[in-house]
Amino acid sequence: MDFHAVAQRAIGDMPPSTRFSPEDAKVIEAHADLILPLADEFVTGFYDTLFAHGPTRAVFEEGERAEREKTLKDFLVRVVNGPHDDEFFAWLAFVGPVHVVRQVSNPMMLAMLDHLVIFIMEKFKGHENADAVVAAFVRLSATLGAIISYGYEVAWQEALQNVVGMPPALVQRMVHEEAQQMFPLRSHG
Repeated sequence: MDFHAVAQRAIGDMPPSTRFSPEDAKVIEAHADLILPLADEFVTGFYDTLFAHGPTRAVFEEGERAEREKTLKDFLVRVVNGPHDDEFFAWLAFVGPVHVVRQVSNPMMLAMLDHLVIFIMEKFKGHENADAVVAAFVRLSATLGAIISYGYEVAWQEALQNVVGMPPALVQRMVHEEAQQMFPLRSHG
C-alpha cells in the first residue's frame, strides 16, 4: 500500500475549506505552550474513555495501556510541533490498516477524534484565540478522520482482493454493482 497516495487521495477528496491547512498548523504551533502541558491529562482521559466502554476496551491486550498512552502522547506532540508534511500524513494513512488489524472500527476512531476536539474546546473556553484554535483542531480532526478511514477502506479492499484473487478494478466494479442492487437510488427528477 502506498501510504503517501492514500493520504493525498483522502485529502484531495475533501473540500479545501474542510482540510487541515498550513495556517491551522501555525495556529496550533503558536499555542504549543498551552497545549503541550495538557498532554498527560488528554491521554489519561482518552484511554479512560476507551477502557470504560466494553467494545473499545476489547481492542486492547492486557498490560498494553502504557505503551498506547506513550504512542498517543508522541502523536499529540507531533501534531502540535509538526512538521505537517507528506511524511506526517502518510504516517496517518498507516493508522487505517493498523486499525483493521486491531479491529478498531471507524466509528470508534471518529468518536475519539471528536474527543480530542471536545477536549480542546473545553480547555480553550474563554481564551482570546479559542475560535481559531478550535477551528484548527476541527479541520485537523476532519483530515485525520478522512485519511485514517480511507486507509482502513484501502486495507480492506487490498485484503479482499488478495483473498479472492481478483484484480482491484474488477472487485470495485462488482462491489459498486452489488451496492446499486442493494440500495437503488431513486431519481429526484
